[in-house]
Amino acid sequence: MTVQTHRCKAVVVGTGAGGAVAGAMLAEAGVDTIIVEWGRGHAASEYGDVVGGMSNMYVDSGGTLAYGRPPVIIPLGRAVGGTTLINSATCFRTPPEKVAEWGGPDYAELEPVFAEVERRINAVVLDEELLGANGRVLKRGGDKLGVAVKPLTHNVKDCKGRGRCVFGCPENAKQSMDQTFIPSALTAGARLLPSHEVEGVIRKGAQIAGLRGTAADGPFEVHADIIVLAMGAMFTPAFLLKAGIANQSKRVGKNLNIHPASRVVAEFDETVDAFKGVPQGFYIDHWQDRGIMIEGIFTPPGPLLASLPSAGVEYKKMTAAYRRIAAAGVMISDTSTGTVRRGCFGSPFHAFYQMNKADARSMQFGVARLAELYLAAGAKRVYTGFAPVPVVESAEDVTRLEGHRVRPTDFELLAFHPLGTCAMGSDPRKSVVNFDLRSHDIDNLHIMDASVIPHSLGVNPQVTIMALAMRAARLLATKLG
Repeated sequence: MTVQTHRCKAVVVGTGAGGAVAGAMLAEAGVDTIIVEWGRGHAASEYGDVVGGMSNMYVDSGGTLAYGRPPVIIPLGRAVGGTTLINSATCFRTPPEKVAEWGGPDYAELEPVFAEVERRINAVVLDEELLGANGRVLKRGGDKLGVAVKPLTHNVKDCKGRGRCVFGCPENAKQSMDQTFIPSALTAGARLLPSHEVEGVIRKGAQIAGLRGTAADGPFEVHADIIVLAMGAMFTPAFLLKAGIANQSKRVGKNLNIHPASRVVAEFDETVDAFKGVPQGFYIDHWQDRGIMIEGIFTPPGPLLASLPSAGVEYKKMTAAYRRIAAAGVMISDTSTGTVRRGCFGSPFHAFYQMNKADARSMQFGVARLAELYLAAGAKRVYTGFAPVPVVESAEDVTRLEGHRVRPTDFELLAFHPLGTCAMGSDPRKSVVNFDLRSHDIDNLHIMDASVIPHSLGVNPQVTIMALAMRAARLLATKLG
């Protein structure tokens, strides 16, 4: 079979928050760049319903797991735009104290990069109407208890509040990578190869001379002087382990953080219609010193109601109450860590993660605080996602929840932000890349995705990933002349 062969100065693998930015920065600097993407491009007209959106744009139709007790679902995007295509469009800058912990570029150096990223993705605070009643009812409870409920910043333009962010925006209002940095890269001369799965490396002595893989019409190779991996914190380490490269530190695949999260749903007597507006419109950082972030969430009836504890007649009553419920999630800046290993039996990777007792206690504390806020807002019952006390209806129930012995398996967990599996650092014995995101082991290999972030951030990471990739790619372009 004929092998399609491509040649360029730099090849970037991945079109998510890291890869799209890296590709655009290199191309805009005049570097001959090819961007390779496993998934394909999607028009807004193709997004379809919830099931169609998940099967078309998510890895494993949204069922990607980190194995442990309990197992944790970690949704990942598979499309041009990566996970930015199916995230909630939430934008935070890296907390300054986290930047200081890294020991690399300081916050003052990153601040103008954050500003440029935010400008190019149109990060804005939306009008209250678009933030929706899901946030307004919780703010009512926050006002009573003296807890600030704040509007989130989103990368959107002309948002219509369809509530479909995580299944692909039907208005193309979300300024995901397919709407921003990928078009910029193509305008600057980059070439995009969608539906091309990278499977291995082409070696040349101590360097990598290119990449090989399979496309819809057969095998392909990309020969390049510079290799940039931006496949994310799950795929990138598994790829390196499979290739047997860049791991003299023995840290590739280690140190997996995921921001474990659990949802809390409140039922009111009043109509809320929380599905109107952006699904993640507000946040509470009142307990951030304990590693707890509360953010609004909402989904269509199927995914949301299927997770609630009921059956039979009671379940029928619950589904009838859909317009009267509100929901939010408790997210933990985790001290637990997991691992990513090379895949087998057809899977590209295997992830393992076990929440520790300290993080379980933090989750319990966060769920209790969120339940209190909903009760103060007038909720008649709150579904906690905590198995020993699944429903609370009073302050006494909250006290019982908070006093109960807690185990990690007591929670219904999701996670959305895998980080840390190819961590950056100055010591080659303890990190995979340096602070310019170049491999300690291979001079022409760079990693520009979430895997380089050394520790849990406690906030949604897309702006952090973009900023680190922008800085690193510009430094690389300067070195290339």
